[in-house]
This record gives sequence, structure tokens and C-alpha cells, in this order.
Amino acid sequence: MPGESPPFPLSAFFLHVIITALFVLQPHQARGAPTPPEGMVYIPAGYFQMGANQGRDDEQPMHFVHTSAFFIGKYEVSNAEYMEFVETTGHEKPEYWDHPEFNAPGLPVVGVNWHDAMAYAAYKGGRLPTEAEWEKAARGNDGRLWPWGEKWAKGFFTYFANIFGDDDNFARTAPVTYYETGASPFGLLNTAGNVWEWCLDWYDRGYYRTSPEFDPQGPENPRRDRVLRGGSWINDLDGVQVVRRAHNDPAVKNDIYGFRIVIPVH
Repeated sequence: MPGESPPFPLSAFFLHVIITALFVLQPHQARGAPTPPEGMVYIPAGYFQMGANQGRDDEQPMHFVHTSAFFIGKYEVSNAEYMEFVETTGHEKPEYWDHPEFNAPGLPVVGVNWHDAMAYAAYKGGRLPTEAEWEKAARGNDGRLWPWGEKWAKGFFTYFANIFGDDDNFARTAPVTYYETGASPFGLLNTAGNVWEWCLDWYDRGYYRTSPEFDPQGPENPRRDRVLRGGSWINDLDGVQVVRRAHNDPAVKNDIYGFRIVIPVH
């Protein structure tokens, strides 16, 4: 009718297009992106949904976070890569170095604490990822809870993630290049399962309620524990959701903790 406003004004339409571009299409918009170092993936600057409005208390609330651009390892750091670091620098060998179930070259290095992981990252010209960087790279921008999408999107046999049991072909750790079908929207492997991954941040249970919008790096003041993300081969499928937060003393070493690294884009 003349004089009536259209049911979906053009301004609302354009707003919808902008929001879609920001939060859904971003992982695929890599035109003009810098070339990542070998074995790394470029994550563009922008917003993503972090946390959840349901689940564990320390995962709440869901909030939008903006990260600067960065490169992150497509794979967890392997034994072969860590051995080069040890041989070059004389750094202490990790625990389980001589354990036949954990020391194959292609498996993720385990038996390393937060300090070991940071030393390796510095050797490579980087650092550990912040919680926000890690979750963005593992989750993309559409709020999914598993890197591949819905929980059972890949079927009812877990050939896409290394979790508890051996139905996924591995009773313990799996090679870092395994499980391509479980890749994140940005192409990272094993961000759900295999090994928990050390992050840069101190752990604070209520941090999401006060964290900054831009490039959060965890609590400013030291806490007891550092953050770990991603779950491991001892967890079930719910335990490897990309919003799950674990934490431990940064000096702890065990057979379920590993890491990947970040190199900031300047």
C-alpha cells in the first residue's frame, strides 16, 4: 500500500549482509592474505563467537571477540620437530621420549610443560596461542561446538577425531597429520582430541565476564594455572568441544599435553 514501510527495509537487509560477511564468510576470505610459513595457516583479523551460553560455568557467556591477524600451526608440534629443537639448543628432552607408544616421529610431542612449549615457540620466532586465537582457529566464525560442525555431522564412527578408545584407529596419540575430515573451518587438524594444547593465558574461571573485546590475553595478574584447550585421547566427544577449557600448573608434564604455536602477523 502507498505510504507503508516495506516489511524488510533496505537498511536491515544491508545490515544482515554485513553481519553475515563478518561472522560466517570470513574463514574463506583470504584474498591478499600473506603467505604463511610452512606448516602454518593464516587467520585473518576479525570477530568470532567465543564461549557458550550453556555448558560449564567457565565457558560462559558467549561473547564476540576481535583478534588481530596471526599465523597458527596447522598441526600440533611433532616429535620430529621437537627433536630438532632439542638437538639444536640442548633443551631438556621431554618425558616419554623413550616410550615406544609416544615417541614416533610423526606423533605429537607430549611430556612437555608450558615453559618447554614457550621455549620451542620462541625458537621458531613465535609464542603459544592465546585462548582467543586458539578458539577462533579451531571454531571459525559460526559458533560451532566441534571443528567439523555438528557433533555427529561426520557419522557415528569417530574416524574424524582421536578420542577415548581405539575406534578412531589409535588407542593413544595419533599422528599430527591424521584426521583431515575433522579439520577446523580454517584447516587446522586435531583441535578436538589427540592432545590438550597449552595456551598463553593464565586461567581464571570467570574471565569471560570481564575479558576485553580486542585481543584478550587472559588475566593480567599471575594465577596458579595456565590454560589448555582441545581435549585429548582420554576424553569423550563431548569433552573435546572447542569451548572446553582445562587448566593446570605450568610445570606439569604428562602424556596428554602438547601444543601448537602462533606467529603474529606484523
